[in-house]
Amino acid sequence: MDSLKRIAFFTGQYQKQLQKKWKSLPLLLLFPILIIGLCFYVLVSFLLPAEDKPIEVGLVDLDKSEETTMLVDVIDNSSLLGSYIHINHLTNQEADHALEKGKLSSYILFPENFTNDLYSGNPVNIPIVGNPNQPVESYIIKELIDSMTRYIASAQASILTINEYAKQLPIESEQRQEMLLDQFNQFMIFTLSAKGKIFHEKEIANLTTTSPVQYYSLSGWFLLVTIWILGIYILLGNEEKASMWNRMRLYGVTKLQRMISRIIISLAYGCLLALTGFYLFIKFTNIEFYLIDYGRISIIVGLYSLTFLLGLAIIDSAVPSKKLSLLMHFTFTGLILFISGAIVPSIYFPEKAQTALPYLFSTQAFDWLTQVAIEGRMFVEYGPLAVSALGGILLLVAFSTWKERTQG
Repeated sequence: MDSLKRIAFFTGQYQKQLQKKWKSLPLLLLFPILIIGLCFYVLVSFLLPAEDKPIEVGLVDLDKSEETTMLVDVIDNSSLLGSYIHINHLTNQEADHALEKGKLSSYILFPENFTNDLYSGNPVNIPIVGNPNQPVESYIIKELIDSMTRYIASAQASILTINEYAKQLPIESEQRQEMLLDQFNQFMIFTLSAKGKIFHEKEIANLTTTSPVQYYSLSGWFLLVTIWILGIYILLGNEEKASMWNRMRLYGVTKLQRMISRIIISLAYGCLLALTGFYLFIKFTNIEFYLIDYGRISIIVGLYSLTFLLGLAIIDSAVPSKKLSLLMHFTFTGLILFISGAIVPSIYFPEKAQTALPYLFSTQAFDWLTQVAIEGRMFVEYGPLAVSALGGILLLVAFSTWKERTQG
């Protein structure tokens, strides 16, 4: 009960302290807007591709079998991928040279012994060489080839079954090969047909190009909210002196109690600014939004802000030096903003990094914000964010309690 009274008392003190510094608040709120606006202007000019520019893809056949030659000719001489993806038959040297010159986004390789491995039951791979300067385009081609390899696995099972039974029949080896070729042709027709759904214009959800104004406006708002919360948190801790802490400890006041009060005020003002900014974002982008959607956004922002503040508080508990603690605050903030996808969209990250990003609280929060605000998602899974916040609370309480005992 005494702890709750102290927390309530210090919450009121922080509230008064913030009101006394109202002259510095406009600078705190407006300066990040200017900086973020300039940064996004430069970033968008680099990341947005030219409109109606097709993806150029090379096709290299190292197998040179009758089957792959036929497949390459069909793909090369048709417009199965529509106007968005152009595929051209090239040699290996030509493809490497075009990739170096930036004329290709990627090229697909039919390796040597591709057909023999297909008929023999060996694992079949179709390598893709991507252009590191065009990650989005390379990712689209990878998705198409991944779909194709799944169909190849199914076709391989059928071909192996036919080959196994054909060996038991009194037929010539040449006739058996013709049966396998016929099965391969049927597979190719199915794969390249509309029913196969392999080679068609595959839609990849890349909001940076499909909804650039909405995406980058939301990103800017997300960055502003994080910076505002950080600024308020730092502002509240400027007047805390070591001598004052020592006197308070004599009256039974713990550092954890003051940290909780500081988090409460930072969270309250941060969420208020966040929702105000989000309302302006909705009006600016003309997105149709309902009251229940504001509720979803409020919960996401609240959980994200709480977890972020808990991270800042843990740093304060672990680092006694005020200057070093401030440096780590900025480093921590920059790191979580970078991995969130708000500065650089996560689709531009390496594929291995993309598998780990969904487990990080800032990435989860920004992903759900984009799904609700831009894509119109009607359901949000709050569990992972709530677990992150709960883990932060337990870690802060445990670490602060342990440190108080060791210092006492």
